[in-house]
Amino acid sequence: MSGTSLYRQALGDAYRRQSAAGQALHDAGTSTWSGRCRVDGGETLAGRTLARLFGLPAGTEDAAIEVAFVVADGVETWTRHVGGRAMRSRQFLKPGVPGRIVEQFGWFAFDLALRVADGRLRLAMEGMRLCGLPLPRSLWPRIGATEYEADGRFFFDVSIALPLVGRLVRYRGWLTGR
Repeated sequence: MSGTSLYRQALGDAYRRQSAAGQALHDAGTSTWSGRCRVDGGETLAGRTLARLFGLPAGTEDAAIEVAFVVADGVETWTRHVGGRAMRSRQFLKPGVPGRIVEQFGWFAFDLALRVADGRLRLAMEGMRLCGLPLPRSLWPRIGATEYEADGRFFFDVSIALPLVGRLVRYRGWLTGR
């Protein structure tokens, strides 16, 4: 299935049930998308400190966002630029597990299930590793990630929180390709 987008491979027939804007983004290959977003920063001092350490953006009502996608050898590298900070991750299929991808941020790897309902793509966390070692569920961040279409645009809503710390970041907005 080389040449077929990562998300199309992971979702199979369900891929067609997500929005046309979502399909356009995930099928674009190496490309850059830009738009605007709102960022809700960390809720606590610990949350703001950890967010800064991980390069997550600080809170702002309206920020430019640019996401550069580089696709090579079955791996998608996503670089998100928001509010002067860059978040980079690598995504690839989880071997032997249909409908799953792995998103890797440095030493951390997250197993994500992809689900499509009502034209919306949702990512649900199903596992986490640090340097390849599985971590107990009690240490996993709470991640909410949804993609959808409104007014012909690709929209996203992503939140990340930690147990005992609270929200690190929530960013939501829209992107268009160029």
